Amino acid sequence: MKTRRFGLAVGLTLFSLASGMWGQEFAPHIGYVYPAGGQQGTTVQVTIGGQYLVEPTAAYVSGTGVQAEVLPSEPVIGGKEAADLREQLKQLRQKKTDAQVLKEIQAIRHKLAVFENSRVTPAIGETVSVRITIAPNATPGNREIRLGTATGLTNPLIVQVGQLPEFRESGPSRDDDWVRTQKSVNDAQLRAAPDRASRPPVAVTLPATLNGQILPGEVDRFQFRARRGQKIVVATSARELLPYIADAVPGWFRIAVALFDAQGKELRISDEDRTRIDPVLRYEIPADGDYVLEIKDALYRGRADFVYRVRVGELPFPTGVFPLRPTIADNLPEIFAAPTNMQTVTLPVIINGRINQPGEASVFRFEGRAGQTVVAEVMARRLGSPLDSTLMLTDATGKRLAFNDDHEDKGSGLDTHHADSYLSCTLPVSGSYFVHLADAQQKGGPGYSYRLRLSPPQPDFALRVVPSTINIRANATVPVTVYALRKDGFSDAIAVELKDAPPGFVLTGGNIPANQDKVQCTLTAPSTPTKTPVSLRLEGRATIQGKKLVRPAVPAEDMTQAFAYRHLVPSDDLLVAVTGRFAPDSPAKILSATPVKIPMQGTVRMRFSTPRYSSFDTAQIRLADPPAGITLKEVSWLRNGLELVIESDAAMVKPGLQGNLIATFVAEDPTPPGAPRINPKRVPLGCLPAIPFEIVKGER
Repeated sequence: MKTRRFGLAVGLTLFSLASGMWGQEFAPHIGYVYPAGGQQGTTVQVTIGGQYLVEPTAAYVSGTGVQAEVLPSEPVIGGKEAADLREQLKQLRQKKTDAQVLKEIQAIRHKLAVFENSRVTPAIGETVSVRITIAPNATPGNREIRLGTATGLTNPLIVQVGQLPEFRESGPSRDDDWVRTQKSVNDAQLRAAPDRASRPPVAVTLPATLNGQILPGEVDRFQFRARRGQKIVVATSARELLPYIADAVPGWFRIAVALFDAQGKELRISDEDRTRIDPVLRYEIPADGDYVLEIKDALYRGRADFVYRVRVGELPFPTGVFPLRPTIADNLPEIFAAPTNMQTVTLPVIINGRINQPGEASVFRFEGRAGQTVVAEVMARRLGSPLDSTLMLTDATGKRLAFNDDHEDKGSGLDTHHADSYLSCTLPVSGSYFVHLADAQQKGGPGYSYRLRLSPPQPDFALRVVPSTINIRANATVPVTVYALRKDGFSDAIAVELKDAPPGFVLTGGNIPANQDKVQCTLTAPSTPTKTPVSLRLEGRATIQGKKLVRPAVPAEDMTQAFAYRHLVPSDDLLVAVTGRFAPDSPAKILSATPVKIPMQGTVRMRFSTPRYSSFDTAQIRLADPPAGITLKEVSWLRNGLELVIESDAAMVKPGLQGNLIATFVAEDPTPPGAPRINPKRVPLGCLPAIPFEIVKGER
């Protein structure tokens, strides 16, 4: 018994330290919200599923007009308690059924459902109930919700403020549904819940917003009455709510909708829309009567985070926009494409056009000089057009000089098919050149709009800062990653700094070196905890062609798709939660000069002042993902700090290499007295301020 208490106490202490100081592995995380929104002027209770949701105390919703309150929740039971409940359930089944027995059975089923959920899908196994109150004048659209817990703030998820009456899928109990569908449940009586497919559809009145969760193999059904001639729009939101799922293939809930008449005849189906994140179904009602809308996963999968919101009714829904409007204003002259096979243009220019017919191509002629670099870039799919562009540059003889189909834009984190084209070419001789723009699928139509930029390179950059939620102890330091999205060949250094931050916050190592696409810097918190999360802003500065440019660092989540792919998905805010639990008495500081000059073949010593913090006394220090050839050779603890000896290998590093080194404190989860020491778990406790470095010639 003493051994168990020792492990529990130490484990909770390390968990608290890790989740609040750096350990994203243990950070509180949320994976779904259901229902994922509500109507203006209403109050809705939602369930939020996630992991490491220790003692949830608050919920925060971005924007104004929406308030959220965490409701009391029941604790998750353990394996022994689940076995006892199954035995109780077995005994209740043998009793004469009355209202009280049924009530007890339902309560046990609910507890077992929560238990099984936490076992089968741990990442969304813990649940928290939240009451959301939406003001009548709250601005419609997407908001972000985060939970505040004893160990920090969660990542954000989307909730929507709607304008239509809201309905939910029916069923006696989602607990019954969930348990029935899990193979891990060995109680046949638990799996004997009624089949949802046999239940009558939910009756709704249009216009409406439909809410639901899709479980394995499940189909949700809603019935509505419509009149002949009504043009019904069914606009789905599923991937919009949760763009990527780390442990599911293809990496999101692929929602499919189908419309049936009262006799069960399928009238229209839509399970994919190349131009939207989620599909849209449009249908003109042929006769007065009842109609049924079915909603499912196209691959017949299902789990608790397969959440949807579907708007249905005679709704305004644009099918195309012309001219397309960019998300960031362009400063170049703009013209419209002429209705001819070939149009002469003068650079620089932005051309607004369409591929009006399948198989059609737009061709533009311009005069170029030998040695001139020309960039051609299409903005279409990123602005909602179905166009899957191709670009080809030819000379006056028709010789192809450059071609591009798809060009990845890392700033477009919601796209998995980067269908817009981009090419850059240095012209070999002076003369006439031709840019050919077409659709890769040989499709076309009024909605196949594009913006084509033809210009010399316009060097620029954008920034993303990850993660969008930071949990940190007062006086502690955590790493933050800033990504540079470089454009048109821009390769110079970018200085990143805090903008109008509250006193006490310090960003160290905020310099993205030339020719590099990211840097890991560090954020140090003030000495006083904050009662509520603090919104921080970062910005980057660079000089490009003699002009000083300032660009905001957009908060983002580094999301995993289907176990493998990574995407930078923008968020509304960069929120920082500063807590006082286990906080050091002072921040760590670099005492040596920076950037530290590391000789190509040799060592350099770095000194730091570190806080008096007992958990660091036995901690190991490691370099987190250092460049190849740079290692930590030696660590010496001093009276009021420590000294690091950093070594480089000339065979693996080159002079001029720059960046930051992140030195982390790592503790091993202690083994209880008398217990065998088998694969001890290493827990990150924090880090030193980022160490800017440069590799220089020489030995030491």
